[in-house]
Amino acid sequence: MAARSIKSAQRTLALFELFSREQRPFTVGRVSEALKIPQASASMLLRNLADLGYLEYDRKARTFSPGIRVALLGSWIDRRFSEAGSLGARLDALQRKVGETAYLGIQNGSAAQYVITQAPENPDRLDVMSGQFRSLTCSAMGRALLSLKPDAEVVTWARRCNAEATEARFVVRETEFLALIRRAREDGYATTEGDVTPGLGAIAAPMPSPMAGSPLALGVGGPIARIRQKRPLILEALRAFIEPLAIPPSTAMDSV
Repeated sequence: MAARSIKSAQRTLALFELFSREQRPFTVGRVSEALKIPQASASMLLRNLADLGYLEYDRKARTFSPGIRVALLGSWIDRRFSEAGSLGARLDALQRKVGETAYLGIQNGSAAQYVITQAPENPDRLDVMSGQFRSLTCSAMGRALLSLKPDAEVVTWARRCNAEATEARFVVRETEFLALIRRAREDGYATTEGDVTPGLGAIAAPMPSPMAGSPLALGVGGPIARIRQKRPLILEALRAFIEPLAIPPSTAMDSV
């Protein structure tokens, strides 16, 4: 029974992630295809959520879309950003300013996970979606988040990530990794160049959660050459995003 409940919850969250990414109504068939579940299961999921008022059903088009209850679920969180504006709108503005993929991420166990992403139209962009996971030790957002932890905890996470690494290139050396994290603490941001995906790099800075919970990582990623060229612009954009949230800017980011 517990396993069935967990699967149902996972499908529900995956459905709302799908709505968030594509931002359009869906048929039962499209949901079945996207979530890789039987059409009967997709139909039951959609109709149950519609009965609860979380989805609206268009009988003419035979499509489902999020209802007002979904919008209200997160409204109290977004109000925490009210002085600085909508979180999603501000991330979109940041993305347009730098012309590269912008994102917010969190630590989820021994991984870093994207929670909101905004991407440009460029075909050679950093192509990621909310919900995806990345190496905690090899991604810029993971390193930014680890920079907030004491050395002993960083070593613990590094050892766990090394034990769970799916490729040899994701294994880090503790001494060298600690040096990277200490540098990230000093700079106020972390960088990567091809550490996760060859040819792509990123810059990420830590910021607190609006809910006073686990911290977030705000980052920008794209082709290494462009990220290098736009580094001052990206750092300024990250600082401008974080400053209204009452986060003291790092010395390094102040100097950009």
